[in-house]
Amino acid sequence: MRTCLLAGMLLCGWLSGMAGFAASRTCAILPPEQKVETDSVSGARIVFATTNPAADTNLYFHTRSFAGNNRMMLFTSDRFGRTEIMGYLVPTGELVRLEDPGASPAGSPVASRKGDRIFVVRDGAIFQWKLEIELNPKTSVKVLEEKLTGFPAGTRQRSGLTENSDGSLLGFGCCDDASYFLGVYEFATGRARIISNVGFRFDHLQFHHQRPDILSISRSYPVDTDLAPLDPAEPRHARFWFVNTGTGIPVPAFYQVPGELATHECWWVNDQITFLGGHHSQGDREEGHVKVLDFKTGEIRVIGPGAWLEEATGSQLARVNWWHAAGSPDGKWVVADNWHGVVALFHARTTEKKILTVGHRIYGGGIHLHAGWDQEGKMVEFTSNRNGNPDVCIAFIPESW
Repeated sequence: MRTCLLAGMLLCGWLSGMAGFAASRTCAILPPEQKVETDSVSGARIVFATTNPAADTNLYFHTRSFAGNNRMMLFTSDRFGRTEIMGYLVPTGELVRLEDPGASPAGSPVASRKGDRIFVVRDGAIFQWKLEIELNPKTSVKVLEEKLTGFPAGTRQRSGLTENSDGSLLGFGCCDDASYFLGVYEFATGRARIISNVGFRFDHLQFHHQRPDILSISRSYPVDTDLAPLDPAEPRHARFWFVNTGTGIPVPAFYQVPGELATHECWWVNDQITFLGGHHSQGDREEGHVKVLDFKTGEIRVIGPGAWLEEATGSQLARVNWWHAAGSPDGKWVVADNWHGVVALFHARTTEKKILTVGHRIYGGGIHLHAGWDQEGKMVEFTSNRNGNPDVCIAFIPESW
């Protein structure tokens, strides 16, 4: 009964209070520890932005991680005895400790499309960090922290944050013990509101990259989240769902056929969304093609083919199939990574495959690469396990490509 009442209150117009306190701090600047290599296959310039023995990992592949006009790449690190949000300054190689050591650690970082801003979650609330980055004559980074909104009473955060295409809304998810909600914070009014009681557990909250009113979420099923049940008598299975901020009604992107894999979706250009999919899966043996779904027509095409061989082992199949994929903001490429630490590019028009870098993971162990993009389509960021612990890397796209 309490959950039903809460859901009704939220959908009937819960509004957060206005923005709270603002505080400023000067961030600690750490000297460069980067290592530069040339990839043995592509000849691409590879920069290990971090080489510390700590666990340094990039943000999730569909999360905007470059701020300050590509000057700073966000990542997380446990080098201070807890997981914190940090920045790598691309022009200088220096590292920035963005968090206040005396405050609770923040999470769910995402860089804004507008200006030098980052959005984070801490202590049950959403904060905005405005950055002041100076590189000359001496590097200086300051953060002005402002509380935007708290989550509704009785709920907790669900999934990450996402900013819409025109910078007018910040999307968030929250839940109680039985219900799952989508909400938006409106920058123009300084208020937040719940737009939908979704009706199922979800993850991978993302705004469409061109339409400011469209969200996507991935439905989390109790069993085989990514795979549709083989039994055709089971209820229809849809991994991806779209939600219009005006109606708040979740709509399935498509229903998977029995046994079909669909996972790791990511918005791209021209009303397209990339994802990984296939029709064969047996234990650790899996088929994973890089696919593109057209939001307007519902048509699906393969842009980065994987493969299925009945006699191949899981390790062998993982060399020729893919696991995460994301399209470049300029619309030219789709990047994909696999379980063996390979990062490849697929040309948007011709589907030509180019291996960008190799050797960043051993099958069966290590952090996933989660390869993603900068703001311009010139750099791919990912996590490498090559040195025995997670490091954050950047691969620069060769100009000749």
